[in-house]
Order: sequence, then structure tokens, then C-alpha cells
Amino acid sequence: MEQWSFAKAIPFFRSQKALAPAIFCLLLGVSACCVNPFIGTGNEVPQEPGAAEREAEATFEDHRPALPSKAEKSEELTGFDMRLVRVQPGVHLGTEQLCRISATGRLEPIAASESDRYGERASHRMSVRCIAPTGESWADLTFSSTNASQAASVMPGAIIRVRIRSADGGFFGYPIVEFLRIELQAPSDQLPPIPENRTPSPPLSFGFDLRRLHNDPSLVGSTQTCAVSHVGDIEVLSARESRRPSYPSGAQNRMTIRCRHAQGEEWADLVIMPSEALAALNIERGDLIRVLIVARGGGLFDYPVLQFLGN
Repeated sequence: MEQWSFAKAIPFFRSQKALAPAIFCLLLGVSACCVNPFIGTGNEVPQEPGAAEREAEATFEDHRPALPSKAEKSEELTGFDMRLVRVQPGVHLGTEQLCRISATGRLEPIAASESDRYGERASHRMSVRCIAPTGESWADLTFSSTNASQAASVMPGAIIRVRIRSADGGFFGYPIVEFLRIELQAPSDQLPPIPENRTPSPPLSFGFDLRRLHNDPSLVGSTQTCAVSHVGDIEVLSARESRRPSYPSGAQNRMTIRCRHAQGEEWADLVIMPSEALAALNIERGDLIRVLIVARGGGLFDYPVLQFLGN
């Protein structure tokens, strides 16, 4: 473990108040008095990604920005936010990035019929959740026949280097990334533990009642406020999906949201232009966002179509 000076420990000490007693003991060199309460945690089996239960009941709590990592320790160990691939595909495709693993799925062989999707060299795949200081999301990780034996080392707490193959199209529409090598084995004392408890969501506000669209077509084209009570995963629109008649021209991404009003909540299909895509990654449950009413229906599941205009 890297030896810290007291000066280096101060900023980390301030940012990790919950670990203050353990750090104080370490600084005094009294290792025997401290027990890391996080050892062996954070490895629980995640709910199956993409399952109907997750889509119907999960909230943006699953996707809220992660707590700050110990960036002062080593910038090279900061994981990449995989959501950026969806909002800036032209920037990140083909690049090498670091994925800090917070959860994994099951290793599975890739059928020959899927070689066009994964590439001829890919022999196995598994879902991995990559955590970063700004957020976390799932990716579809592929292995070749020469490195598939290292899949056993891909576990929560490890950091792996990957190459971005696609922005979507993988398992449950995840970005496809190719495994290159293990950068840091798990468990590691070079990183703080993956936080289990999130900051409680702020109280929910009231916004525009989307039910008014049923009886008032003149509201189409107006700017309204959505009080966000649920946010789904951000998705890349395919060429076919972007031509949906109810979508505005030039839309790049979409996400399913719920807008809360005084009498309840309503589902909506939120479309996002490239200029607003980065800002859309920060949408959280409890936010008030500005939206343009594009259509009274015709979105995913025939939801009203809203265009994100910012917070």
C-alpha cells in the first residue's frame, strides 16, 4: 500500500468522513485497532439487468452520480463513465478506457450467429457495471479465446482496460466493449470501497400535468416543466427509430421518464438533441426540467413525446 504523508491524507480524510476513525488509526500506525467494515461488501449478486422488474420499478437511484472517488490518489485509476459512449459515440468509439467494476453478470459463450455483432475474435461475453466519479452504467464485455481465462478476475473492485466497440447493440442494448487486460486486481487497497448507501433523494415537487394533453391539442409546441419522479436508461436512437413520425428531426437519444403532478404521475418519452445530451446525463429523480411538448402520443409505448430543453 502506498505510504501517504500527512499532507496528502488531509484532503482524503476530509472527503471520507465516514472512514475517519479507521484513517486516524492508520496514520498513527496502529493497524491492529482498526477493522475495515467494507471488506467483503459490495459483492452481492445484482438484480438481472434489463429485467422487466427493473424497468418497471427501478428509479434513477440506480444511475445517480457515484460518490467522488479518491482521484487525488491516482488519476489513472478513475473509471470511465460508460454513459458518455451513448451521448458522444463519435468521440469514444475505438478508444481504450478504464472500467472500474461494481457488478458483473454471468460469463456466456457467444454463438456463431452473433459474430457480426461482437466481432469474429469474440468467443465469450458478460455484463459488467462500470462505476465512475460522474455515474455508472452497464456494458457488454467481450473476451477472445486467448484472454477468456482472465474472466474470473473480472469482479467487483477490479479495474480493467477495454476498447469501445459500439455505443449500443449489445446485451439489452448495452455498449459493447472488448476486454484488453486487468489493470488492478480486486480487492485493492488503492481504491476506496464502492459506496453502498446513496444520498437520499430530494423531496419531489409538482410539475405540468401531462393528462391535459388529451383534451387540449394547443399545448403541443408549448414549453412546460416536468417534475421528474423516474428516469430510465439513456438510449441511442437507431436510424430507424429516429425517423419515428412523432420525433423531432435530429434527435440523438431518448429515455423513459415519469412526470409528477398534484394528482399523480404520468409516463413520457423524452427525446434529446446532441446539444443537450451531456446535460441529460445529470437528470435525477426530484429534478425540475424544462421540456417542449412535441406530440400528445406516438412515443415509446405511445407515450407523449417531450424534448429535453435543460434544467
